[in-house]
Amino acid sequence: MEINYSGKSALIVDSKLDDLGALRQILGRMGVGQVQVASSVNMALSLMRELTFDLCFAAYDMGKGEKNGLQLLHEANAEVILPEASTYFLIVDPESSELLFGSLENSPDTYISKPFDQGKVRHRLEKQLRIKEAIRPIEQLLDEEHYEEVLEKGRALVNHYPGLNIFLQRVNGIALLRMKRFTQAKELFMGLTSKRDLPWAEVGKGIAHFNLGEYDDALHCLNRIVDQQHVCVEAYTWLARIYRVKGELSRAVTLMRKAVMIQPTVPELQSELADLASQTGEWDIAKDAYQQAVRYARYSVFQTPSHYFGLVRSLIQANKTKLSEIETDVVRILEDVVLDHPDDQEVMFRAKLINCDLYRQESSSSRKRLEQMLQQTLNFFLRMDVDNQCKWLDVLVDAVHGCEIEEEVQLKRKDLNRVMVEKDWGKANYAAMSSFRGGDLDRAFLMFGRANELLPSHTGIALNLVQAGIEKAKRGQNALWILLSVRDVLATISYGALSEKQQQRYSALAERFAEQYNQLNHFKKEEDEDPLLSQEL
Repeated sequence: MEINYSGKSALIVDSKLDDLGALRQILGRMGVGQVQVASSVNMALSLMRELTFDLCFAAYDMGKGEKNGLQLLHEANAEVILPEASTYFLIVDPESSELLFGSLENSPDTYISKPFDQGKVRHRLEKQLRIKEAIRPIEQLLDEEHYEEVLEKGRALVNHYPGLNIFLQRVNGIALLRMKRFTQAKELFMGLTSKRDLPWAEVGKGIAHFNLGEYDDALHCLNRIVDQQHVCVEAYTWLARIYRVKGELSRAVTLMRKAVMIQPTVPELQSELADLASQTGEWDIAKDAYQQAVRYARYSVFQTPSHYFGLVRSLIQANKTKLSEIETDVVRILEDVVLDHPDDQEVMFRAKLINCDLYRQESSSSRKRLEQMLQQTLNFFLRMDVDNQCKWLDVLVDAVHGCEIEEEVQLKRKDLNRVMVEKDWGKANYAAMSSFRGGDLDRAFLMFGRANELLPSHTGIALNLVQAGIEKAKRGQNALWILLSVRDVLATISYGALSEKQQQRYSALAERFAEQYNQLNHFKKEEDEDPLLSQEL
C-alpha cells in the first residue's frame, strides 16, 4: 500500500523546541502536507478543537509541573476532539514506554524515541498507518456510536485480518462496556488476559467486574496494574470507587495520594483525592488537592464549579480558628469561579451562598454582615429564572434558617412549590415523596428515579433516590441491582462542594449504603460456601 503523505495532517507537541523542529523537518521531507506545532498540552488542545489531525506526535515529558503527552490524549478523548481514526504517537524512551500503555481507551497507538531518525520514524509510521487503514471501518463506527455494527464488523475483520485480532478485540471490548454489556465484556477481557499479559485488558476486566458488583475481583485486576506501576488514570479512579463502595475511605485517600504523586497534573485524580479527603475530614489534603484540580482543569473539559466551591469549603474548614485571615482568599476564589463560568446564574448564586457560610462561621460580630449578605443572596435568587429558583430553593431555605429573612423565604417557598408540581420532575418527586411517606418503597424508588433522570443535577432528589434505594434493598428482593443503581447515583455527587447540611446527609447515606453492601456481600459469600443456605432461608 502506497501512502500518500501529502494528504496527511500532523500535530507535533513538545516543549523542547529543537526536538520539535527536528521532527517537523523529518515529516516535511517525508511529504506530510500540513504540520502544526504546539509547545504545551493546552496549546495543542486549542488546535485540536479547530482542526482534525491524521497524525499526532506528543512528548511524554513536557517539563516539571506541566501536563504530559499522555494527558493530552486523555483530555482530547474526554472532549471528543480526537477521532478514533487518528494515529497517536507518544514520544518517549523505550525503557519508559512499557508502563504507559495500560489504559483501555487512553493509550497511544505506538511510540517513537529521541533522537529522531527519519528511517525509524518512517518505518513506525507506515506500520501503524497500515494497521489503521485495515481497522478504519470499525473505528469509524465506534466514533459514530454504532456499537452493534462495531461488533458485527469486528467479527468480519478478524476473519480477514487474523493478525489484528488483539486490536479488534480491544475495540469490541470498548463497545461492550459502552453498551453496558458488562458480562460479555468481562468474558472477552478474561479470554484475552488468559493468553497473554495485556494491562489494558486487565483494566477493562476490572471495570466490567466493578459494574457487575464483583468488587473483590475488580480489586484483584486493578491492583495488579497499580502494583506494576503502570501510569493509568482509570486504574486509580476505579479502585477509589471500589473503596468508596466498601466504606474504606481512608484507604481510598491513601491510594489517591499515591496517584497524584505519580501524576500530579491530572485534575481528575486531584479532584477524586480532594472529594475523598473532604469526606474523611482531612481538610488540608482536600484544600491542596482542590487547588491543583482548579489549576490543571482550567480551560479544559474537566473544569467544573465544584472544584472551586470544594476549595472554598475545605479552606474554611481547615482554618476555623483564623477565618479572618482567609477571607481575601475566599473572595478571590469565588470571583475566579464566576469569571471562569460567565453568565451562569447557578454559579453566581452558589458563590453568594458560600460567602454567607463564611460569615456564619465567624464570630457573632459578623452577624450583621451575614444578614446583609443573605439579603443580597435572596435578591439575586429572586432575579433568577424560575427553573433555577425551583432547583435551589431547598438549599436557600437551609441557609436562611434562624435569620431575619427566613419568613420571607418561606412565603416564596409556598409559591414555588405550586410551580414545581406543574413540572415533570416536580410531579415525579412529589409522587415519590408521597409514596415514601406511605411506605410504598417500590413506587417511591421508581418515581425518585424518574425525577433524577429528568433533573440529575438536583442533589436533594439524588439523595432522596439513594435513601429510597437503601430502604428498598433491605427487603432483599433485587438488592444487588438496587445497590448498583444507588452506587452510581452517589458517584455523580461532588461531596466537597455540598452545603454542610447536604454533606451530613450524604455521609449518613453513604455509611448506610456501605453497611448494606457489606451485609449483602457477607451473605453472598456464605451462600457460595453453602448453596443450601439460600434454600433453607
